[in-house]
Amino acid sequence: MATAQKPAGASSALRFEIDAKRLDELDRKHKLPGFASPQEHAQHGPLIIARGKGVFVWDANGKQYLDGSSAIWNVNLGFGNKEIADAVAQQLETLSFHLGLLNISTPPAIELAAKLAELAPPGLDRVFFTSGGSEANESVIRLTRLYHRLKGYKNKTVAIARLKGYHGSSCGAASLTGIDHFHEFFEPMLPDVRHIAPPYCYRCPLGKEYPSCAVACADELEKAIVAEGPDRVAFFIAEPVMGAGGVIPAPREYWTRIRQICDKYDVLMVADEVITGAGRTGKMFACEHWEVRPDIISCAKGISSGYLPLGAVIVHERIYQTLLDSPAGAAVWHGFTNTGNPACCAAGLKTLEIMERDGIVENSRKMGERLYQRLQELRASPIVGEIRALGLMAGVELVRNPRTREAFPESLGVGGHWRDAARSNGLLVRAVGDTLCMSPPLIITAQEIDLLIDKLKASLAETESWLAGQKQ
Repeated sequence: MATAQKPAGASSALRFEIDAKRLDELDRKHKLPGFASPQEHAQHGPLIIARGKGVFVWDANGKQYLDGSSAIWNVNLGFGNKEIADAVAQQLETLSFHLGLLNISTPPAIELAAKLAELAPPGLDRVFFTSGGSEANESVIRLTRLYHRLKGYKNKTVAIARLKGYHGSSCGAASLTGIDHFHEFFEPMLPDVRHIAPPYCYRCPLGKEYPSCAVACADELEKAIVAEGPDRVAFFIAEPVMGAGGVIPAPREYWTRIRQICDKYDVLMVADEVITGAGRTGKMFACEHWEVRPDIISCAKGISSGYLPLGAVIVHERIYQTLLDSPAGAAVWHGFTNTGNPACCAAGLKTLEIMERDGIVENSRKMGERLYQRLQELRASPIVGEIRALGLMAGVELVRNPRTREAFPESLGVGGHWRDAARSNGLLVRAVGDTLCMSPPLIITAQEIDLLIDKLKASLAETESWLAGQKQ
C-alpha cells in the first residue's frame, strides 16, 4: 500500500491511500491504451495520476509533478478548482441530464451558447455543442456539406487541411489530421480530403526561407483549390498554432492570405481552436492575434478546463441564415447524445466566468512572455535548434546541428528521452518527435514558471550526457 504525503500548503483532502500495485495490475489487465503502444503499456504499465491541485499532480505512489502539459492542453484553470466542482454538483442535483436536440434545450446550454457567442469574433453567433474536439470537427464536416448543399453546390464536399495538423482521431477528424500515425493501419480514410504544406518555417517543406518566401505555403491552398476545382472544395481547416504537430505558429501575413483565398473561391475558413481557444495563446481565441475572422471555429478542451467533456462549433450568422432560409424539411440531422449536456455546460459557464473575473487570459499572455524569455536560456545547449511559442504554448526542437538544422535519427528518440528525464525530475511535458511541447495551466505563477524551467534545464543536461554516450 503506497501512501502519498500531504504536500506543503495543500488541504487535508489531498491525503490519500492508494494500492498502486493493484491499480497497475488492473490497468495492464483490462485497459486498452490510446495514443500508446500495447507493448509499452504491457511492459511498463501506466503512469497513474491520482490527485491534482493547482498546477501540480501526484501519482499513485505520491510523487509530485508540475504538469507542464495541462494534462492534454486542456486543464487551463488547474486541478482541484472547487468553484467548478460545486457548479457541476449543483447542476447535477437540479437537472442531471436532458436533451440538447429535437428542439429541446436547458438553461446552462442556452447561457453558455450566449457567452461563447459574446466572446467569439463578431458575426460568429451560433453555437452547436459536442463532447470534445473530435466531435466538433466531425460536425464541421457535416455542417459545411449541409451549408453548401442548401446553397445549391451539390459537389462542394472536399476538405483541405495541412500536413502535421491535428484535428482529432474519429474517422472524419482523423482524415483531416495530417499526421501519418493516424492514417497508418486505419485506411481507407475519407476520400474527399486533401493536405497541403504547413507553415513550418524552420523546416520549410517548400525549401524556402521566410520572409523572402512571401508565405508561399499559403499559396499552396489556392493551388489545391484550383487543382480540385473551386466547385468541389467546401472548407479549409487549420489550427492557428499547430499543437500536436510541434507547436508551430504561422507568420502573421499567412492568415491574411488564407482569408483572401477562401473568399475568392467561396471556401469556408475553419479555425480549429480546440487547443488554442479559451486563452491558451494570450487571447480568448488565437485568430484574434492576426485580426482574421474565420467562418467557423471549433473549440473544446479549455472551455471547460477539462472538468467535464465539452466541445463546440461556433458558426457565422450567415451560415445559420442559409439553414434558416432553406426549404421546409432541411433540418440539421446531426447531433450527439451529450450535445448540450447541462452538467458539462455548467462546467463551461463557470470556467469562462472565472477566466473573465480573474484575468486568466491576461495572465496567460504575461506568463507566456516569461516562459518564452526563460526558454531562451536553453539556447546555450548544443542540441537546441528552435524555440517556438505563443502565450502559454511552447515547443523546443532538438537537433544534431543547430547551424545546419540537421535532425537526429528518428530511431534515437532524443525528444522522448528528454520527456522521460523531465518526468523523473517531476515535470510532465510532451514529446512530438524531437520537439518538446509544453502548455502549463493558465493560472501558473512566475515562481512556477521558474520551477518548470529549472526542471527542464536539468532534464536537458541529463539528455545531453545520455546522448554523448550513444552511437549516432
